[in-house]
Amino acid sequence: MKKTNNKGFSLVELIVVIAIMAVLIGVLAPTFTKYVERSRKSTDVQNVAAVITAVQTYAADPMVTTNKLDASATVTLKYNAAPAFTGNANHALAAAGISDVQLKSDKWAVSGTAGQVVLTFTTSSDGAVTVSSDCTVATNDIIKGTY
Repeated sequence: MKKTNNKGFSLVELIVVIAIMAVLIGVLAPTFTKYVERSRKSTDVQNVAAVITAVQTYAADPMVTTNKLDASATVTLKYNAAPAFTGNANHALAAAGISDVQLKSDKWAVSGTAGQVVLTFTTSSDGAVTVSSDCTVATNDIIKGTY
């Protein structure tokens, strides 16, 4: 009787396994990229909420006597770039410890400019601060935290 040594896998078995893995990757890759983009947008919404809170808190602080928030201040957040400020909004973020906030998703758009969020803060005479932005992705608003 002849003894055969059948250790290991045949070439056909390896090809079948690789084909199954390729099909699984082809099916799962789009779903994975969708979830990655969704997490980036969620991070952006949280960052915008932090900026809004920081500016509103700074404007309401009675101890701030110099570098007060102007009646109309803006914070421009950009995709993978440093933010831009007007109206002493940079002092509000520095006071809150927010030094460098960037957008993680390039899907946000302001007036046709992709990868940008412009937050406009308006201070009324009684010190109340309101925020607005025309930044949307599809028809959803970043300020409301919907996307």
